Amino acid sequence: MDRPITIREVAEVAGVSPATVSRVLSGSTRVNPVLRAKTLGAVERLGYRANRVAQALRTRVTNTVGMVVPNIANPFFPVIIQAVEAELHKHDARLLLCDSADDVAQEADLLRSLLDQQIDGILLSPCDCIASRSAVRMAAEQVPLVQIDRVAVRDLHYVGVDQEAAMAAVIAHLAEEGCRRFAYVSFSVRASTAAERLRGYVRHVRRLDAKSAERVYSGDVSIAWGREAALRIVEEGDLPDAVVCADDLAAVGVLESFRREGIAVPEEVLVTGFDDTILAPALTPSLTSVRQPMEEMGREAVQIVRSAARGGPPPRRQLFSAELVIRESSRRVRAASRRVSPYSARAQRPRSTARTAR
Repeated sequence: MDRPITIREVAEVAGVSPATVSRVLSGSTRVNPVLRAKTLGAVERLGYRANRVAQALRTRVTNTVGMVVPNIANPFFPVIIQAVEAELHKHDARLLLCDSADDVAQEADLLRSLLDQQIDGILLSPCDCIASRSAVRMAAEQVPLVQIDRVAVRDLHYVGVDQEAAMAAVIAHLAEEGCRRFAYVSFSVRASTAAERLRGYVRHVRRLDAKSAERVYSGDVSIAWGREAALRIVEEGDLPDAVVCADDLAAVGVLESFRREGIAVPEEVLVTGFDDTILAPALTPSLTSVRQPMEEMGREAVQIVRSAARGGPPPRRQLFSAELVIRESSRRVRAASRRVSPYSARAQRPRSTARTAR
């Protein structure tokens, strides 16, 4: 195996001092442009690669960010992860990705392990809005930490979506389609997003039908749970006008069970999902779902954690608006797919509209 190229060798080839090479490699702007060009040319010709361990020992900066998600198999998270990795790559930084498997103890172990790696910051989607708090605070006391999608500690950085407003848009759309009786299929309210979506559902369906506000089926984020919840609805013998699902995976299961039971969607019952994952347009019928700006959320989280690592502004909550994408599963009259704002049932094309909540 060839030995690594040293800074001194780069300096000799470029005709500059080792100190100049170090300044160029560290990104310093206090270098003559001609000398910078010579140095970078020598770096490229020699194939020099910086020793990141040595750099970290000198600067105490590893250019590494840790990320912990509750379930990487959920198609919602890979989109955010890809956006995070792409944004970090722009800054020559690296991502250490961990899956907590929706387990609070495992989440805490992973946070401690990441801290042992001397990372520069953490992006986290907490498992539990209450039980995760101690581990989240512990990590945040040592490195900048940004909560993404889910939140456990309200006074730390957070990037997410106005979940209740998005759910309001779902109910408004279904009401426009003539729905008055509803059922809700959720995942555990231990996740802050589930709790917020449930609050939005209850608040808005109660105005239409008080019994629907109590018709809630809680399980986990899985297709299997959606199947089971749909069978429970069928067995009760009181088919609602619409089944509102808190995530796309549950909606997939609901559609499967209804199809097996001979219940036509949308002719007999309407179905909606949440997150607008890659599954939604591929289903039959195609699934109406809430689209969150996942790429923007990932990029914003990286920008916040990098800013915080440089001593940036105090913790803030960055909320994005979601969009309701209307497809076949929730239309009484078949038409071309429409997109609707989370604040009304007016059709429009999704746009990124970030706002900061104060």
